[in-house]
Amino acid sequence: MRKLRTWVYYISFWSIGFLGFTQKTQPAGTQKEVLLDSLPVKEKTPLSLRFGIDLFRLTRTQFSNDYSGLELVGDLRVREKLFLAIELGNEKTTKQSEQINFTTSGSYYKIGIDYNMYDNWEGMNNNVHLGFRIASSSHNHLINNYTLLDRTPFWPNFDTPINAGFATGERANLNAQWFEIVAGFKVQLLNNIYLGLSLRLNRLLSDSIPYNFDNIFIPGFNQKTDENKFGGGFNYTLTYNIPFASKKN
Repeated sequence: MRKLRTWVYYISFWSIGFLGFTQKTQPAGTQKEVLLDSLPVKEKTPLSLRFGIDLFRLTRTQFSNDYSGLELVGDLRVREKLFLAIELGNEKTTKQSEQINFTTSGSYYKIGIDYNMYDNWEGMNNNVHLGFRIASSSHNHLINNYTLLDRTPFWPNFDTPINAGFATGERANLNAQWFEIVAGFKVQLLNNIYLGLSLRLNRLLSDSIPYNFDNIFIPGFNQKTDENKFGGGFNYTLTYNIPFASKKN
């Protein structure tokens, strides 16, 4: 039995030595192949297109007599955490501002980028993102009526709306451009179905001023005043995701 253990020891020792020798004496080409095989394989990023609708504007339209609006949203995944985003919408609203009653109607678009800061677990595809948009609108104002502001005591009860004259009527072919900072999230509810919320901080860049009036409301931008060119808004979206390809990182 001792001889058997001795022979096993010698055979094991020489086998290990032989393996070490053959590894040291491998041809250069073989070593190169081993190094190449040890390189990490690049993972593929699944490209996808996600599109849907803003539920807030849709719901507000159903319950408001002075507002109607629709916004379609979409994003294209081009990198693991990078998305190209777009929103297309139209709004029509009637407002009373001091002595003026007016209706604004028009359409808008927003184009930008979202960056996902959330590290998903395996099998998850949720988003917590920051981004920006460049936006533009094309709209009209219709002055329905106005009330003269009389600060004298001669006409204390003069508050009858004026429905005709040069100050009323339509101001057409107006436009505005602005920049948005976006923060939000998208959560997967079901397979390829997402519920999302995003908050917007807007900065007006330029707008065409209507004759004898102002852009008090801009579709897609919301309220605007002479003293403040900042605005805000949000959307509450329901979207569907279509994965269609993969791309190497």
